[in-house]
Amino acid sequence: MKKAILVVGLLLLVVWGATRFPATGQWVYQATTRVEAMLYGFDKTSVAVGDLTFSLYQRNGTDAKAPTLVLLHGYTASKELWLRFAHQLDERYQVLIPDLAGHGETGFDPQWSYRPTAQATRVKRMLDALSVEQAVLIGNSMGGLIAANFAIDHAGQTQALVVIDPAGVRAPIPSRAELLFQQGESPFEIDSWQDFQEFYKLTMAEPPFVPDFVLRGMAERYQQRKAQYVQIAEDFRNLDQLDGRLQQIEVPTLVIWGSVDQLLDASSAEVWQQQLPQSELEIFAGVGHMPMVERPAQTAGRVQEFLKGIE
Repeated sequence: MKKAILVVGLLLLVVWGATRFPATGQWVYQATTRVEAMLYGFDKTSVAVGDLTFSLYQRNGTDAKAPTLVLLHGYTASKELWLRFAHQLDERYQVLIPDLAGHGETGFDPQWSYRPTAQATRVKRMLDALSVEQAVLIGNSMGGLIAANFAIDHAGQTQALVVIDPAGVRAPIPSRAELLFQQGESPFEIDSWQDFQEFYKLTMAEPPFVPDFVLRGMAERYQQRKAQYVQIAEDFRNLDQLDGRLQQIEVPTLVIWGSVDQLLDASSAEVWQQQLPQSELEIFAGVGHMPMVERPAQTAGRVQEFLKGIE
């Protein structure tokens, strides 16, 4: 009985702390993802490349010669978003999930460039440091744009490409977010809890359950990093875009898109498919901007089906 009372008391303390201090939600999120990574067999490690040190998850116990998959997150996101997707991937793959420069635990420096080609070069240096000669690049949103630039600039190190709701081309039909950008507003620039709620609605059609106090912690983090995110967006939204350049990608490519994506409209999917020399297209009905989060098992299954076809 005393133990039960103690547990309830601790839970009430956490809820109270989360209400009063958004940092509590951040701490709970970080602690939960650390446990999740451990249960899924991923170690958190670091790789130094020049003036930057990547923080990344790496699947433990995998043969160094195994096929390598590199998972690249989107703008304002972090490596943790890939964990449930990565858990669904066959254990014979070596899986690397880095925080890109300016994001997560890799850190931000105002002197760095955040243009897609610079980010792709950093990923190459990370792979070189890990002695990975060739990899499959898998990227969501901004990560898809970076992965595509990697495939263009470092073709010899690219085995295949998977892009999930990628940025980089002008959509025939502008998304809700793009319309806001055209009006001079960015849904990613968060000044309040209300701003974050509106932004979060745009990101996913089928979001996994996240407690309200954890979301408040995320909102606080967005507010703290607003100036950093603005600088990153200036680079990645305006430089190294892919219109007229997709034909340069010579490796097999899988394009996955959520049909109700409000950040990057699904009409862009056909642009990618039509311009890529070797491509497959999969549209997930009723899914938003992050299929690997909304439907991790289905997305991983489709990716593995594609990979089996090119091996």
